[in-house]
Order: sequence, then C-alpha cells, then structure tokens
Amino acid sequence: GQRTASFANLPPGHYTLRVKASNGEGGWSARPATMQFEVRAPWYKTGWAYLLYALALGGAIVLYRRFEMAQQELKSKLVLEQFQTEKEKELTNLKLGFFTNVSHELRTPLTLILGPMEEIMRSPGPVANLGGKVELMHRQARKLLELVNQLLDFRKVETGHVPLRATYADVVGFLGEQYGSFQLKAQERSISYQLDVPAEPVWLYFDRGKLEIIVTNLLANAFKYTRDQGRVVLAATAVGSAASPAEYAEGQLAANYFTITVSDTGVGISPHELDRIFDPYYQASHTDTLRMGGTGIGLALARQFAECHGGQLTVVSQRGAGTTFELRLPFGQLHLRPEDLQPAEPAPGLAPAESEFLEEEELLPLPAAATPAPAGPPRLLVVEDNDEVRQYLTQLFEADYTVLTAEDGLVGWEKALGQLPDLIISDVMMPRSDGLELCQRLKQHPKTSHIPVLLLTARTAETHELEGLGVGADDYVSKPFNPTLLRAKADALLRNRRKLHEFYQRHLLLQPTELVVPDADREFFEQAMSTVEHHLGDAEFSVQVLAREMAMSQSVFYRRIKSITGQTAVEFIRDVRLKRAAQLLAQTTMRISEIAFEVGIEDAKYFRKAFQKIYSLTPSDYAKQHRVGRAAAADAE
Repeated sequence: GQRTASFANLPPGHYTLRVKASNGEGGWSARPATMQFEVRAPWYKTGWAYLLYALALGGAIVLYRRFEMAQQELKSKLVLEQFQTEKEKELTNLKLGFFTNVSHELRTPLTLILGPMEEIMRSPGPVANLGGKVELMHRQARKLLELVNQLLDFRKVETGHVPLRATYADVVGFLGEQYGSFQLKAQERSISYQLDVPAEPVWLYFDRGKLEIIVTNLLANAFKYTRDQGRVVLAATAVGSAASPAEYAEGQLAANYFTITVSDTGVGISPHELDRIFDPYYQASHTDTLRMGGTGIGLALARQFAECHGGQLTVVSQRGAGTTFELRLPFGQLHLRPEDLQPAEPAPGLAPAESEFLEEEELLPLPAAATPAPAGPPRLLVVEDNDEVRQYLTQLFEADYTVLTAEDGLVGWEKALGQLPDLIISDVMMPRSDGLELCQRLKQHPKTSHIPVLLLTARTAETHELEGLGVGADDYVSKPFNPTLLRAKADALLRNRRKLHEFYQRHLLLQPTELVVPDADREFFEQAMSTVEHHLGDAEFSVQVLAREMAMSQSVFYRRIKSITGQTAVEFIRDVRLKRAAQLLAQTTMRISEIAFEVGIEDAKYFRKAFQKIYSLTPSDYAKQHRVGRAAAADAE
C-alpha cells in the first residue's frame, strides 16, 4: 500500500499528523499514531522581519514629516522675510514721503519770509505796507519754530523721552481758546463751526502744550477735509465724577473721564485706512483724487500724547459722511507719576498758532494795494493751496496784473476755462488736483493750450523739473523763490507772447508756412484762417458764424484769438480780408472794386480807408508798387 504522504504549500505553523494503519483484511488500528511538526516561515515573514518593516515605515514617516515641516518652515520664513521686506520698503517710502512733505512745509514759510525780506532790502525808500510784511514774516518764523519743536517732540516720543508737564487746570476754558483759533477760517469758508462744552468749568490734570497739539491737529484735520458750507463741531462732556479717580477695564477707560470729540461732515476715511491713520508717516488718501499737504506725523503724535495722559484717541468714520475723533482723558492723578505733576499756573497769554502738521495758519487780511488801472492789464491766475502764499503772490503782482486766485487744481481748471487768463502761476503740490495734472489738462485742451504756465514747487530735483516741463509747463521756479526772479519770468512769458502776437499780425497771414509756433496755437490759427477764407466772399460773415464753426462760444473764441494775435475777433476777420486783398492787388490784374467784392467788402470807400490804415497806401498806390507788370496797375483803377 501507500507508505508515504506528501503535504505541499503548508502555511507556517505547528501541525499534528495522525496516521492509522490497516491490515490485509481491511481492519484498522484502534489508536492512530501521531507526530507533531512545525513548518517554519521564511526569514522575510518572521516577527523580526515584520518588526524591521515597522521600524522602517515609522522611520520613513518621521523623515517625511520632518521634511514636510522643514519645507513649511522654509516657506513660512520666506513669507515672513517677504512681508518684512515689503513692510521695510513701505516704511522707507513713507519716510521718503515724510521728508518730502517736511521739505514742502519748511519751504512754504521760508518763501513768505524771504520774499518780503528781499522786497524790503531792495526798496530804496519807504516800503509800502511795511507793517503787513513784517507781520507776515513774524508769523511764518513762529510757524517754522512750531514745526521744528513738534518734529523734536515726535523724535522724543519715538525714543520714549517725552516728559509730561501736567497741571491742574480748567479744560473747558482751554477748549474755548482752541475753538477761537479757527473761527476766522470757518467764516471765510462758510463752515458751520460749533462749540458744545459744559457750561461750568471742569478741572483735571493735563499738559497744556501737548493737549493743544492734539486738539489743533484734530480741528485742522476737520477743516482740511470738510468742504465749504460743511459743519465742524468741537464738543466735550464729563463721564462719571470729576472728583473720583478714573477707572479702567481691560486697559480702556471705563468711568470717571473727560471726553473731547471733533466731528465733521467731510469726505470721510475708507475702512481699510482707519487702522493706519495713527501710524507714523502715514497719510490717508481720503478719496482717489484728494491729496492734502502735511508731514504725516500729526495724528501719530496726537495719539502718543493722549497715551502719555493715560487717555485714548480713537476715530470713527464713514466714507462720504464725515469723521469723528474722540479723546478720553482720565480724572484724578493716579495714572500720573510724581515727576509728571507741575504746580498750577495761569494759561499763557499768547494765543497758540495752529498745528503745522496738518494745516496752514490762516492769513489775516492785509491792506489792499492800489487797484490796477482799468486799461486792461494782463490777467494772471494764481493757483496755490496755501492761503498766505496765495495772498503774497496776489500782492506781488496786483500792481501790474488783474489777479485771479484758486485754492487747488480743480478750481484753477474751472477758472482757467471760464476766464482764459493771459498767464497761470501754479503750485505743484496741492490737494484734489496738483499742478502737474492742471498743467497737463490746460495744455491738452484747445481752449487753454495757448496759456503760458509757470510752476512753483518745493521739489528741487531735476527729475521733478523735467516732469513739469514734460507735461507742458513753460517755466519752473523753486521755493523759496526770489520775487524779482518770479516777476521777471512772468513778464518774460508775456513778452514772448506779445512778440508772437506781432509776428502773427505781420507775417503769418501772408506767409503761414515760414513761422514755427506751438502746434496747438498753429492748429487753432490755421483752422480760423481756413474758416474765414472759406467765407471770404460772404459780406455777411461775422464773428458769430466764425465762433460757431470753430465750435466755441463767442467769448471763448474772442479770448483765444486775442491771446494769440493780440487782435479782437472783428479785427482778425478784417485783417484776413485786407491782407488777402493785398495779395490780389500784387498778384492779379483785377480791378480794385472787384477785389473788394472778392474779399467780402461791398463798400469801396470803407475798403480804401481800411486798407490805407493798415498799409499806409491806397489800394491803387499799393498795386502800383507791388503788382507784377506796372502797366497793369493803372488798369486797377
């Protein structure tokens, strides 16, 4: 029988083999024989192997996680470095803007000091309005001192070396003084200016100089961004008891404090800028086109000074509806150090000047100079946002010019378009629309492209001058300017314009291709010439028809043609007719009566008289001198 057994592919494990035997007669043994054996697993399926596999997998996972974390850390580091680089770049740009603005703020009062001073030094005899000029220089010197002091204060704030000199004083009376500093500004701009404070005095500890900086900055800000006929309110109220020390909750004043609010109906501040307006050097744009002067540290300084008092300065604003700043000052003296306290003293007698950071001090009305003689002096448009510079330029030019003024580029554009002045002097850095934008608009518009533009700027770099000349400016003067140089440049621009008038009158009508003139003037003139020549034989052709075909009103056409040729519109049409008649007299054999009819003049007597007035010859004498073929001249009669 079968004496062997074979078992293949048994899985690893322990086995028991039971065997029964049978005899030849088919009988089986009662008890089977048993044998135990073990099938061992291959080495790669052993426990040690699986442990090794687990360790390898765990190690791989750990290595992957470490690699992933390293990558994430590197990425985070790069993002952080990029963020820091961008912040540093932004801070650098803000600081550059700050230094530019400070330069502008310094140059403006320097201009108003040096200009009158040079006038006084040049005058051989008594100086007209000497008192007004000295007063102007004194105010500007005080403003320079105020600006320098506040710059030093800001530096001290940044380095943490700002001493607080708090005295126990009536804050309501103090606010009344600050309110009065801005009343003239409110009247001049028809702004509703209100003071809403407690009727009784309220006493607390505050540093008069620092609180003055806070309040005047906030008020100047409100007036700067509030349009004419708007509203500004300075209000104050006591919260809790003035006799009890202030209470704080989570670092914020919760009870027993004094609140000062400055609210306006100005343009407002966009939500994404609200968190940044207290950052040093930052200046909010407020609108896409509204850009104001200043250094960009006024609000940062105000908040720092508020915190020095243990108070808070916050802002709420809605775009297009207005802005409200709220200053909270604590009652009591627990928040102050012993060295911060000063003995009570009366308020200083000198009225404080307004903050130099956010607004210029208003110019007091100065005695008017002599009114220009009604002989039609040239008209000058002065576009300058600083009231005192604008007033000074008016005084500088009003003896020889009819001076128009505008406070920014938008108003300047409207006045230039409506008045068509003979010359424009414009500052470069202005709110809403700056001098470069104004100049570009003037030079691109057919009605104003001929007007000379002289730019004033505190920026002295050649790139800025090239930028101004690139948009079409005719000349450039840096602040602080020499008034004699400014007058000389203005007079030179008008003198060149007058020479151009003379050249047009003498040569252009007869030889239009020989004169090189500005493209805009030439295009306008050639279009006007072409229109008149097209209607040359029409005796009914008038200024009204000419202006209509030039797509202009009569007044605008009159000013434009006057600025280019020095002639009235009627004189221009007459000149075209008569100079065409002169050409016909010299180059044809037509009779004088035929020529007069050809150029649209039906009255032969008027034709002879007008022709002789221009050429000092009668038409027949002119023909005899100029006509080719002298014998033919006799036939002209």
